[in-house]
Amino acid sequence: MKKGEIKKQEILRTAEARFCRFGYEETSIQDILDDLHTSKGSFYHHFTSKEALLEAICRYRAESNSLEILGAVSPDTAPIDALNLLVSGLIPFSGEKLSFLLMILPVFSGPEGVQLKTGYMNELSSIYHSPISDIIKKGTDAGFFSCSDSDFSATMVLSIVHHYWLSVCDLILSDHRGGVRTDPSELLSMTEQYRTALERILFAPYGSVMLLSLPELINLIDQIHLHLQVS
Repeated sequence: MKKGEIKKQEILRTAEARFCRFGYEETSIQDILDDLHTSKGSFYHHFTSKEALLEAICRYRAESNSLEILGAVSPDTAPIDALNLLVSGLIPFSGEKLSFLLMILPVFSGPEGVQLKTGYMNELSSIYHSPISDIIKKGTDAGFFSCSDSDFSATMVLSIVHHYWLSVCDLILSDHRGGVRTDPSELLSMTEQYRTALERILFAPYGSVMLLSLPELINLIDQIHLHLQVS
């Protein structure tokens, strides 16, 4: 890796750590420079603004979080198991993905959030579209799915999954702003609707597509509400 790329990655990691700890709005470029012991010239050589830096972090997270998921899918993995693995990679509700989501969630609800969400989802879609299409084709050939156009079906799957996790986040954020804790049963009902939509798009057996379980939804509610209270 070239020296300039190493410095860029260092800025990304340092900025993300500070955003996670203190919040995006509360962090200035100078704070990041102080942590790095570097100059403004070094920063602006790689990024035009703090907003551009955050967009780069989103792209970096989309790429890095996908590596483990894609690596877990082998030619011997059953199509539905492979699809569920990839769907879990798209949903940022666990592990490092959840830490990233908690950091980015307040920004998503701000004026710059639309562009940021769109960029993050587009990056994920560009990474996952081909693998999901291949799995759908393999599953159709095996008689597990029934899709005449695997590329179109993959696009629909990506759209539904993105809409699902964003809708979950929007409801929790809305409830938090209203001073109430999100009802897990409401999220579970929402989850079932999206799961059913995915199965109908693929003509997959009922209950074969996995999204979030009730315990996972309860944990997500707790994590987001707690994070928003202390941030």
